[in-house]
Amino acid sequence: MQYPIALPTDYDMDIIRTRVRTRGGALDNRRGLRCKAYCIREAGVDGSQVNQYAPVYLWADSSAAAEFLWGAQGFDGIVRDFGRPRVRTWVPSALGVGGCGRSDVTHAWLRTEAIAQEADLVTVAEMLTARVDARARRPETHLAFAGIDPTTWQAVEFTTVAGLGRAAIPTDGTLFTVLHVSEPDQR
Repeated sequence: MQYPIALPTDYDMDIIRTRVRTRGGALDNRRGLRCKAYCIREAGVDGSQVNQYAPVYLWADSSAAAEFLWGAQGFDGIVRDFGRPRVRTWVPSALGVGGCGRSDVTHAWLRTEAIAQEADLVTVAEMLTARVDARARRPETHLAFAGIDPTTWQAVEFTTVAGLGRAAIPTDGTLFTVLHVSEPDQR
């Protein structure tokens, strides 16, 4: 899941950096969480024209995700500070673990693509799995996963990487800076 929060272009992104530095460790031991990448986009950095806080979560347990969203000590801090953003959710179809450790992650890439009405969903899932597997074999990859959003019929791919090597980051997606990675359910 992901909840992008749009921020004004003159917003001081050090506020978000401080928030992640002081609060990011709170999910380092969160039950049911496979990974959280604390992602930002900053106007004028890496080609971004916007400021955005857009964390991405990979849950190992859907009840833990629900507990985070409407339980105490989770999403309530976001709602209190920024209002209730729209939460994007995807049904996972592929997961690949790369050789890069979480402490080396610097960037993430998110790509969405509409699934044609006539497309065979099994074929789409197989294609996503092949892409994730290929990305996970790259030495700079930490984690690659993909899923399908059945409310919009979009394929979604997400990858966390060390460095900004062009081989790791395709140009047809959204690039994020990653400030911290929580990974309680270790590989």
